Amino acid sequence: MLSLKNYTVAVHNLDEAIQNHADRFGMQKVGEKGFNETGKFDFQAMGYGDTTLLLLCQPTDESPIAKLMSERRNDFNPHGEGMYLIAYEADDVDAFCDQVEQNGGRVTRIPGAANAWIHPTSSNFVLMEILPKS
Repeated sequence: MLSLKNYTVAVHNLDEAIQNHADRFGMQKVGEKGFNETGKFDFQAMGYGDTTLLLLCQPTDESPIAKLMSERRNDFNPHGEGMYLIAYEADDVDAFCDQVEQNGGRVTRIPGAANAWIHPTSSNFVLMEILPKS
């Protein structure tokens, strides 16, 4: 069984996105800005008390987020911004991933990590991160 942990949005300018979500949607920053070493991105958690949204920004053109954003660029979305990942918590990450794989899905696991990622081709083109319930 899965429960929603948070969702992430890739943005071109982190400071502008923070201000936009605060002004338009009344969200507050949750904690300080951070940097994710694994994915090579800057981030800010936003929400209404609990973290519900992570805004992600690529600091270089080499990051996986930058690659995705470049593939999404068009006249209407010149920076390729948009939904990046939905994170879920699972009672048993390994059992959930085994179920996905047994039914033809692709799962990425990093040795020693508690979480896993479901490949977008297995989930209607939404990257999913599966975390152990906290």
